[in-house]
Amino acid sequence: MINNELIGDVPETAAEAARQWRQLRTRIHDAFEDARTGPQRAALLALNQSLMNLVEKGLDPKDLENFREIRGHTYSMMIARECLVNEQVDLKLAQAVVQRELSAGRMAANHPLRDLKQLVAFAGHMQRNLAKAQQLAPKPQGAFPRLFGWLLN
Repeated sequence: MINNELIGDVPETAAEAARQWRQLRTRIHDAFEDARTGPQRAALLALNQSLMNLVEKGLDPKDLENFREIRGHTYSMMIARECLVNEQVDLKLAQAVVQRELSAGRMAANHPLRDLKQLVAFAGHMQRNLAKAQQLAPKPQGAFPRLFGWLLN
């Protein structure tokens, strides 16, 4: 393991990465949510790409297609999240993020989110799904959490 200042310990081998990719993805997403600047987010996107490339080398070939689908969706979510300002896609920011990602080679020239209309639609879909997930999340059990929750509502 090596230590990364952005997310902590990261694996050095493909086998380790393949065993831990879900936890790594969660740590990267948490750090991405906390990031406040474009350079911090770009560094996390680069780290995500490097780690996911390592994971692919350690996965069973039968799991690759599913992993690549999850990986692509995860990347798109991170891009859409970065482009949101007050829960709306900021088109100027979106253009800058897409250009940065293309220049860095992390976004393919034919990536669907290059089209800002598709980026706006994807971000809206993502936000609706997150809101639905929060509504469906289990409520805390016990008298104190129920009372506290009732007071806050």
